[in-house]
Amino acid sequence: MEITPGTTVTVEITASPRTDAARKTLVRLLGRTAEVRRHQCRQKRQRPSWQTWRRGGRMWHHQMKSTPPIPPTPGRRLSLLATVDAIRDLASVERYVKVIAE
Repeated sequence: MEITPGTTVTVEITASPRTDAARKTLVRLLGRTAEVRRHQCRQKRQRPSWQTWRRGGRMWHHQMKSTPPIPPTPGRRLSLLATVDAIRDLASVERYVKVIAE
């Protein structure tokens, strides 16, 4: 896979990732799109991320976790800027994706 940094690439998910590490890598790559960033900012504004309550005379805290807004399902396409770390991530999941340089 020969991709130069700074170019735009289109990534198509061809198969469901079999390992948790590959799934997390694809979710991280999907999180780079503008649609997902807008969704996460909206979600962060609408709900609290830190809850505090009293339990047994002490204060307890819970930090909310969010689910990925776009699951890595086969057939999904995204366009992203090819940075060095994105190229490295794409190389690690190359059996689950098809990369097209534009």
